[in-house]
Amino acid sequence: MNYELYFKEKFAEDGLYPAPKKYLAEEVSKHLKTVNYDRWSEFYWKGQLEGDLKPEEGKELEDLENENLKTIIEVVEAIKADREIMELIERIKGHEWVKMVKGNSKIDREVE
Repeated sequence: MNYELYFKEKFAEDGLYPAPKKYLAEEVSKHLKTVNYDRWSEFYWKGQLEGDLKPEEGKELEDLENENLKTIIEVVEAIKADREIMELIERIKGHEWVKMVKGNSKIDREVE
């Protein structure tokens, strides 16, 4: 998706997107789900900075990590199972500008 951020207009100009234009970010966003980052972050940083989570806070942190990881895995699997998204990713990977960036390790590290 990073390539789309930089080359979106070029991809559209070169006919990479189907009509009507279906941008990768829009297609991926259909699968996104929220995770409870705020509560997780509160406990995580309290543990890191203060080092003294109460047992119930430690348990809640662990539960949040498991729940968030489950959600992330579900989203990744849904995206991987979406044929349109995977086809669009392959088209993007095959674009000459992306190939040029992928061939230059210094640029590629900065883009990804």
